[in-house]
Amino acid sequence: MEIMKNNPAGASAAENQTLSKLFYVLATLQILIILGGVVFVLLIAPTSLFVSTTENEAFFWIVSGIVGIVFIALGVILIPLSIVAAHGISQEKNWGRVVGIIAAILAIFEFPLGTIFGGYLLWKLFRRQ
Repeated sequence: MEIMKNNPAGASAAENQTLSKLFYVLATLQILIILGGVVFVLLIAPTSLFVSTTENEAFFWIVSGIVGIVFIALGVILIPLSIVAAHGISQEKNWGRVVGIIAAILAIFEFPLGTIFGGYLLWKLFRRQ
């Protein structure tokens, strides 16, 4: 008698390996997003505040700095989530799929790359149900 693995949504092993690799790519993408956020928050936004000529320009740069901080925070959260999801999915565990869904939803808030990548991951995760 063959023992069945705890395979998320009946996906094949090849599909799980591909999805696992995509989550590792998402973790790598987060490193780039964090670096971009750091450059923006520490260099571009503060410098631009000094050259702003109107209150609207200053407000724009303050909001941009806050967005950069949010991107950094999401990146720091998404790196371990993506790695855990990749590991769980590669081991064909249902909890890996759940962690993957959470990571993909959070990635959607990182416009535009995270939105595209997170949406694609959600599509791949829910398409298999």
